[in-house]
Amino acid sequence: MRYIFVVILCGYGWIVQAGAQTEFDYELDAYYSNVSWTTGLSNQAIPVVDNLQELEIYKTILKDSLTPDFILLEASINPMPIAGVLIRKQFPSLYVDGRSSGAMGNMVSSVTAGFDEPYALSLFTGRVLKFAPPKGMTTIGDNKGYIGYLFSLGGHHIQQNKLIRDNWLEVEWKVKGQRETELQYLSWSFRGGAKFHSHPEISDTFMLGVRRDRIDYQQAEDAFLRNLGVDYQVDMLQHNFKVSKQILLVDKHWPLQQGTLTVSLGLGVIWQTEAHYKGSLASAQDKWTLILRPNIRF
Repeated sequence: MRYIFVVILCGYGWIVQAGAQTEFDYELDAYYSNVSWTTGLSNQAIPVVDNLQELEIYKTILKDSLTPDFILLEASINPMPIAGVLIRKQFPSLYVDGRSSGAMGNMVSSVTAGFDEPYALSLFTGRVLKFAPPKGMTTIGDNKGYIGYLFSLGGHHIQQNKLIRDNWLEVEWKVKGQRETELQYLSWSFRGGAKFHSHPEISDTFMLGVRRDRIDYQQAEDAFLRNLGVDYQVDMLQHNFKVSKQILLVDKHWPLQQGTLTVSLGLGVIWQTEAHYKGSLASAQDKWTLILRPNIRF
């Protein structure tokens, strides 16, 4: 797998030397932080589209989606899941004391659950669009839409806050994007793909997922329903297509200080069968895991 990443780096370096337009972005978050570089396959800038309604955004991104014209290279880490691994390793008594007598497990697992790996290196190839700000407003953050093929890899897996050596590769077809102004934050992701593991006790799976997140910084009568995020994913075993894992997470957001600070609380659940893991890993895995995900967005 290390040779795959070497090929990715060499290809990326060749594109940069060819004089293509390149952009750098980063995102800091307690659960998912990343840095990325976006480069055109030719000497072109990322196309800008005018202000669109949400449905029009999806239609615009899907148009000509099978013709890749950009490459994105990303390195990401998952800070809170890494913290959960460190707590269980360095403070085992605290981790044991946190366990409840119920089936949902312990608080550390709940706060850090939902991420199967501590880090990833990713290569995306597809189409990229940049969203122009509405008239009289300025955009904040990434404000791009992506559609194409994503290849991700890493060398470790997380199970029940334990770090397991595992060379994994995930291949996805993905639609994602983000728009943010002084009035609203909107992000979305639709994905489907397959994940392969070198560890013999971790099952190879197919995956389908959808996520949509929205925050309105202005107060409104239906603000409770607007300021919500929903994330759902289902995994199926590759050899028989049986469902092995499902994740459902609902986030509630409370914008503060005129949108400069947002407090969030996510509640959800992970359900998985014994077939998702094998051997000793299957016996160590809870069938149900509660997700409790507090977060702060600046």
